[in-house]
Amino acid sequence: MLGEIHSLRFIKHKWKVGILLNLLWIPFFLHAQPNSNIIVDPLLQRPWIPDAEEEESRSFHRFLSEFKNKQSTVKKKDIHGRNYLVSPSGRMRFLIDDEYRKEFPVLEEADIAAKELEALYEVRKEKEAVFLGKGIQLCYRLKLEKEPGFFPSWLTKSNEITNRAANEWSDQTVPLDLVSEPYGCYLTVSSPQDTLVLESESFRYRIRFPTILRYEGLYGNRLGIYGENRDSIYRIVRFVQFLENYLPPDQTEWEEAFKLQISGKKKKNLPKIILSIGSSFDKTRPLRDTKNYFRFWDSMRSLTPTLIRKLGFKRTESNSEYISEWTEVDEIGNSVAMEMKEYYLYNAPRGYFLSLSYPKREKAKADIYWQTIRSSFEVKE
Repeated sequence: MLGEIHSLRFIKHKWKVGILLNLLWIPFFLHAQPNSNIIVDPLLQRPWIPDAEEEESRSFHRFLSEFKNKQSTVKKKDIHGRNYLVSPSGRMRFLIDDEYRKEFPVLEEADIAAKELEALYEVRKEKEAVFLGKGIQLCYRLKLEKEPGFFPSWLTKSNEITNRAANEWSDQTVPLDLVSEPYGCYLTVSSPQDTLVLESESFRYRIRFPTILRYEGLYGNRLGIYGENRDSIYRIVRFVQFLENYLPPDQTEWEEAFKLQISGKKKKNLPKIILSIGSSFDKTRPLRDTKNYFRFWDSMRSLTPTLIRKLGFKRTESNSEYISEWTEVDEIGNSVAMEMKEYYLYNAPRGYFLSLSYPKREKAKADIYWQTIRSSFEVKE
């Protein structure tokens, strides 16, 4: 009886072991079967977990590769050689750094100038912002004349900043027009820029000339001559081209240096071509006429009868213009023959004068400049 019990227990134990072995063989059997026996989602066509893991691995490595090759923020220079930053996303930020200097905007780079305007306003340079903003608006109008319907994305914000800066300057003692006009825009199809279009909103004129004539107002506070009295308001601005040093045929550099040393001068002032633009506005009745208007500007420039005699100044009228001649003496006693082209326009209450002075030896160059200046001068009614 006891043996039967042990025998039954053994049978039960063998039965359990057999079931366990059969269960262990099932995975091996399943893996040994061909793939056709596996039930797969017909939309995936294969198990999704390994596929997803493989795709995840590829995506990760592709991301690392793109990140490695992606360009970081870079510093670039505009046509004037000033710095701005461009991020990988294409965002631009203009730098008001040690290399920054005041300039007119360039037609081709008006979008960069718009970023410069934002940067100037951020550092609280309101008068420079208005000066630049008016120039950007001029660039836009010049572009619009050639491409009707042109309306860039940066224009609206530029106008908003310009108006905001102008309103914030309203409590200053210096008139805003004095520091923000005349404004301009460089025209160019390729570097370097070749023509400047200049405009004044207050005195309502537009003119263009070679950019080699540089506005003195771009340097410090050289804003020209400004005056206001009981009867009128007037303004003179200057544009200058510095020329190379000139030696008379009978003089050497050593002789020039010796004469400078004797005179106590450190250096000679370079000869230059000067364009002057004058504007006047009569507050009351017309004070002048077209025949004597030039005398008003003679007095503003301190060209008195005494100085006229001293310089040997001689003015000749020709085709509604004037040619003036005189002689200057430089720092070491050399005589320099000078010439000046003059044009006067008086249409009460406004009046204008243009003059281009130069050493007489530069006459050929001055004639080319003057042709552009005179032919492009416009006054709005």
